[in-house]
Amino acid sequence: MKFSVFQVSRRGGREKNEDRMGYCYTRESGLFVLADGMGGHPEGEVAAQLALQTISAIYQKEARPAIRDTPEFLSSALMAAHHQVVRYASEKGMLNTPRTTLVACILQGAGATWVHCGDSRLYVVRDGELLTRTRDHSYLEQQSAGGSRFEHINRNILFTCLGSP
Repeated sequence: MKFSVFQVSRRGGREKNEDRMGYCYTRESGLFVLADGMGGHPEGEVAAQLALQTISAIYQKEARPAIRDTPEFLSSALMAAHHQVVRYASEKGMLNTPRTTLVACILQGAGATWVHCGDSRLYVVRDGELLTRTRDHSYLEQQSAGGSRFEHINRNILFTCLGSP
C-alpha cells in the first residue's frame, strides 16, 4: 500500500490543542484516525489520546495483514475507545467525563470504510473536488437536513461523542 499523509492542527483561540491524529498500516490496509477532544469538558485531550491509542492498538493486533470485517472492526473499536474513556473517568472519580469526537477510516483493497461520532468529518478529494463523506451528529446538522430554519440556540450541541455517559 502506497500513500502519503499530511496533517495539521491549530490551537486557535483555546488554551491548549485537544486534537489527536494518527495512522498505522500493514502492506494491505491502513487505519487513519482523528480525535478532537471536546472543550467545556475536563481533559478532552486525554479522551482524544485514549481513543486514538485504543483504536490503533486494536488495529495493530487484528490487521494480519488485513481486517476481515472492516465495518464490524470499526464499530467494536469505537465502542472499546468509548469504554476506555469512561473507565479512565471512573478510575479518577470524575463526575464530568472527558469527551472527544472521532473519525476513523480504514483503506483496504479498493475501498474505504469509516465510522465517526460528533462533528469530526471525513472528506475525500476526487478529481480536485473536496467531497464530504460524513454528517455532523449535531443539532445544527439535524435542522439543516430537515430543512428547518437555523436557530442559534443549541447549535453546537452534539448528539454523539466518546466519553458521554
